[in-house]
Amino acid sequence: MRNGESKYWTRFLNTLEGFHTLHGKWPSAIHLYPFLKSELQEKLSKEDFKKLQAKIQLKPDEDNPFLAIDEEGNSYDFARTAPPQGVAAVSAADWLGINQPRYYE
Repeated sequence: MRNGESKYWTRFLNTLEGFHTLHGKWPSAIHLYPFLKSELQEKLSKEDFKKLQAKIQLKPDEDNPFLAIDEEGNSYDFARTAPPQGVAAVSAADWLGINQPRYYE
């Protein structure tokens, strides 16, 4: 993690990229700690938070954080699954098309 970056933001991106690497497409939803949705809303610009929500549904879930899923039943669980081999063709940050959250300003 670079200085000024949240470990949760890093895990968020890694979960999206793990899903993409494993399934060849992006997830439609991601489970995350309830506080993280609020944190992202606070740390992202209003425009970027709207873009984020247009790309992926944020599902507050204390018991299964960093679980990415899609409508077809595909999933990737960052906490319980070894990282898939390979690299996502596009980074999650590029796919989302948003600026990094402002943790230190």
